[in-house]
Amino acid sequence: MGSRERELSCIIDMVQVAYPGLPISDQLDLWIAGAFEPPLAFVLIEHVAEKGNTLTSYRVIAKARIALHHPKRIENGTERYDPLSPEPLRQLLASERFSYRGPTDGLFVHIDGATFQVTKEKKDRTDITFEFEYTVPIPREHEPAIIVFELESEV
Repeated sequence: MGSRERELSCIIDMVQVAYPGLPISDQLDLWIAGAFEPPLAFVLIEHVAEKGNTLTSYRVIAKARIALHHPKRIENGTERYDPLSPEPLRQLLASERFSYRGPTDGLFVHIDGATFQVTKEKKDRTDITFEFEYTVPIPREHEPAIIVFELESEV
């Protein structure tokens, strides 16, 4: 599983825990076309940077965007939306100290709490964005261990 798939899997796991039973999509083309029925959580991951961390690992910094599309109902001939609160996700992250390990693939991410933003500009959805980071080991070739030593001495 590639790093992009692992990131997406981890964030989807997080949304599933915060909003059990809510359908989740990561299909950008369907989302842009509006080819879905609310309620729905749409998840998008964007890479921000990769930085050296230690001699054996590097840090990946990414941004998550989650669009919570509210369920709609028709009331007296007009569309009404029942907002989905961002609080379940915020409470999950606070309880985990803004870190989360995805149960599907085991990726451990740290969420930057200062970047956690909720936007309610649209009547039909709530947008949540935040940056997260995780470390990746640098692949190394396996070197055989030296187990036999030859000593030379002049006697």
